[in-house]
Amino acid sequence: MYTKAKIFNLALGALLSNKQVSNTETDTTTENQVLNVHYDSALRSTLQDLDLDSTCIQKNLELISTDPNDLWLFAYKYPSNCSFFRRIQSVALKDNRTTHIPRRIVNHNNIKAIYTNESDAIGEFIPHDLSLNVLSASAGLAVAYKLASLCSALITGKAAVALRKQIMESYVLAKIEAQEQDRLENMSFDEDEVVSELVEARTS
Repeated sequence: MYTKAKIFNLALGALLSNKQVSNTETDTTTENQVLNVHYDSALRSTLQDLDLDSTCIQKNLELISTDPNDLWLFAYKYPSNCSFFRRIQSVALKDNRTTHIPRRIVNHNNIKAIYTNESDAIGEFIPHDLSLNVLSASAGLAVAYKLASLCSALITGKAAVALRKQIMESYVLAKIEAQEQDRLENMSFDEDEVVSELVEARTS
């Protein structure tokens, strides 16, 4: 079970520091202050990079306007807590060419928005305000390694260059392990080979 303090302490361990943070909100050490500054960026970028089924949610999108231009019928507000938008939910658990719902992420009157032709659209995305309890062991480590990498120069000084390289190698391994666990826990079966649209039309 992960907490913010545990991720901070894992990051400090990756930086070869023997210091520990007990309360991320009240600790006045320089290390805690630096970790707090970079925590949100580390969490969001890692969640986006991992792109795990176990961290995604589905939510009705908020309609901004209809007919935003000549190509799209609806403009929806980009979810404020979204770190990575995966798709507009369709009738399929896993989309293919025929079930995929087209969309475009755009700047709509200075508001980040999603254009699509789907009415009452439901977005599937990875939120950055998720409970850390949903992270697997490897996913939590990946967040800690990314945080350590971002903070390395400010916490370790001249030793940061070599250490950061080692930390990013550990990050890549944790990422692979987290994605493999997520794949196994959410296994879906694909055809042995991709079927062309012509073959699919003739056999359906």
